[in-house]
Amino acid sequence: MAPRFVGCVLGSMALGAAGFSHFMKEIPNGMSVIRNSESWYGVGHYLAMGSGPLNPFGKEFKTAGYQWTPELCAADSDGDGQSNGLELGDPECQWTPGDVPSRSSEISHPGFADSTTSAGTSAEPATETS
Repeated sequence: MAPRFVGCVLGSMALGAAGFSHFMKEIPNGMSVIRNSESWYGVGHYLAMGSGPLNPFGKEFKTAGYQWTPELCAADSDGDGQSNGLELGDPECQWTPGDVPSRSSEISHPGFADSTTSAGTSAEPATETS
């Protein structure tokens, strides 16, 4: 009975991981988010591995149609004073899926106010002037 239970648990974990791995590619540095020195693969969830309720960033990502939009980038989902774009390495809000983000270090979690980046200080994306 125990081997069957273990197999079910492992199978469920694999299905859960497959469920959110696609979303990791829809945000800049989605596979590099760190919180409290821990890799956070379920960026939109309260649990690091991506199950359970959505955190504030996850709720806004869902509202944005699971897409990285200029509005989602400029938002400060967790209220820590840093835009989602700044925390995820896209402070200019120019990244699109498949591109290399403008920064791949000092990545913080946009869904938790206790996770901030020391890279840059602006919470606002750059604006063009004519």
